[in-house]
Amino acid sequence: MEAVVLHGGQGTRLRPLTHTGPKQLLKVAGKPVSHWVIDHLRNNGIRDVVVILGDNTPM
Repeated sequence: MEAVVLHGGQGTRLRPLTHTGPKQLLKVAGKPVSHWVIDHLRNNGIRDVVVILGDNTPM
C-alpha cells in the first residue's frame, strides 16, 4: 500500500515555535513530527511513502 504525506505550509499557526524551522521538524516527545507520521504509517502496513514538500515561499 502507498501513502502521500503533505508536508507543506508555513506553519504560521504554530509561531513562535516555527520561527527557526519547519513545523514538520518540531519535536514531540523527543521525535520530529515527520517521524511520528511515517512511523504510524509503517506500523499500519504502509511501506511506500511519498512526501510532498513546499510552502510556496519565494526563494
